[in-house]
Amino acid sequence: MKYTNEQLQTMIARDPIGDIYPYNTKDEDLIEEYIQNLYYTFNRSKIIKCETDHHGSGYASYVDFFCYKRDGGSVLEEKYIEEYPCTEIHLEGLAIYISRLAPVAIIAKDARWKTIIDTEKEQDEYFSAKCYICPDEVITESPDFMVEEFLEIIIKLGIAGYSILDKEYISKPLSFETKIPTILTIPELNEIYKVFDGIFYWED
Repeated sequence: MKYTNEQLQTMIARDPIGDIYPYNTKDEDLIEEYIQNLYYTFNRSKIIKCETDHHGSGYASYVDFFCYKRDGGSVLEEKYIEEYPCTEIHLEGLAIYISRLAPVAIIAKDARWKTIIDTEKEQDEYFSAKCYICPDEVITESPDFMVEEFLEIIIKLGIAGYSILDKEYISKPLSFETKIPTILTIPELNEIYKVFDGIFYWED
């Protein structure tokens, strides 16, 4: 999947593109609901658990999924902190960015902390989100630690109509001048906008 400059400019202007439902409706609410349903689909898996992060109050052109093994095989470290009290669990898994602007996604290896805070009545769970996936981290082949899970993720994304973008494509510099409302790439620091920035941006 490759996009024309015009299509990239359309996405930068926060306009959805694509021929499949619901992207062809350009209705943000329908697209949001579709991605939410995909999240539920992931969590109905017998081998995958999925968390999502909305990046605070700012607009993000993508939804961040973090998927890991349901059977506990993703746990790298677990520790109990008595002062709070809470339990912190370090998990390895896969970060998936689902675009709100086109039926595409990217996948990268990731590790995040899950914090479980004990209260008098219940337990509250929080996930630490990575700032963002770097284009160089994007993968299209299964990592050794999540072979079966990676395959299931690819199948579920394909059934939902999403194409997986590769590292080579999203790492290409944009061939036109633009201003993207993102904190992920900062031209003032001599950082160059890439295809990645035209599709996956976060305005905080």
